[in-house]
Amino acid sequence: MMQLQTTGAYTAIPEQDLQPQLFQKFVSWIDRSPNTTRAYIINLRQFAVWLAYSSITRPVREDIISYRDYLCNEHDAIQLDGDSLNGWKYRTDKVGNRIKVQCKPNTIAQYLRSVCQFFRWTASNGLYPDISANIHAPKVRHDIHRKDALTVAEVQTIEKSITVKTSERLMRAETAKKDTSGRIQRATEQGKRLYAMYLLAVNAGLRTIEIARANIKDIEVKGGNAWLYVWGKGHTEPDAKKPLAPEVKEAIDEYLKSRTDKPTGNSPLFVATGNRSGGKRLATTTISTMLKRAMQESGFDSERLTAHSLRHTAGTNVQELTSNIYLTQQYMRHSNPATTEIYLHVDTERQEAEIATQLYNLYHGIAGNQSDSMNKLQTAIQRMNKKQLEQLTAIAIAMCV
Repeated sequence: MMQLQTTGAYTAIPEQDLQPQLFQKFVSWIDRSPNTTRAYIINLRQFAVWLAYSSITRPVREDIISYRDYLCNEHDAIQLDGDSLNGWKYRTDKVGNRIKVQCKPNTIAQYLRSVCQFFRWTASNGLYPDISANIHAPKVRHDIHRKDALTVAEVQTIEKSITVKTSERLMRAETAKKDTSGRIQRATEQGKRLYAMYLLAVNAGLRTIEIARANIKDIEVKGGNAWLYVWGKGHTEPDAKKPLAPEVKEAIDEYLKSRTDKPTGNSPLFVATGNRSGGKRLATTTISTMLKRAMQESGFDSERLTAHSLRHTAGTNVQELTSNIYLTQQYMRHSNPATTEIYLHVDTERQEAEIATQLYNLYHGIAGNQSDSMNKLQTAIQRMNKKQLEQLTAIAIAMCV
């Protein structure tokens, strides 16, 4: 005789195996944007493969807790495999070694959020009990940023490196044995494309998905100023007006002049240059990889430095320039002011680091007045923009004459 389980939505739901097709029905029902739907698919696929890995066909509340603990601890990475008898397999590297992973709190929260939404849906439709009710993910701290910001000097170092690397690629193209003119053109376009994307990220504070979504027609010059209409995260069209510094607009123009795909206003702002994909919109992941590689080639290789670090750098320096959390929020286009407050913590961390040095000097009788003055001067110089640095240099030269 079939047993019954009690839920809040239904007095009784037949106890039965969890049918795989329920995941597909849920995804069809959620009615979200393509990106959100894709995230649900990825998250629920992870849960489905864990059920297969654990040989669980009729999950209960304790299984959801076990799944959370599994995600929290280091474990072998697994994936669905329709060709295997058990429906899953281990993920391995190029030489066949199993890949070990440990999910971060934010990732765990996303996985569990999708699972909880799924079981709420099954319960509300009388398909399966809500076995995930009142199960919580590890606390995600929102007062810290998981990506490092670059200093002014580091921003300039990467910018110079992009220029140098472009020159090196052009030299190699000029000495190529085949298709010399084509190689030169491609190297020129690729270099100018990377430089323009870098400036949009580190100066305009654009996300990689916003760079990928941009079209040429989204750029507007009005009143002597250039603007880019940004298609932001969670939006359905370019509806945020973003100012572009003259140098950033100039870099974009130089890139567009180098394009060989005969772009129109409706063309993507940034496109691929390969023989097969030439003229097609660059994917978000491709842009992230290109910007990450630019940092690595400049000597900045860290897990905490990614393409998003460039946007974080922009936000950090906007807050330092303005000391106005509202202006920073507007510039970074944060819908929630709590998101912008992370940049206040960056300044606090810097002050705490200075205090730690001063405290050590105090304990050991080290005269820190001159050192402190130099540190403050260096910090002030790092916060200066290009025009301010030029003015400071001119003053120093004049004093030496």
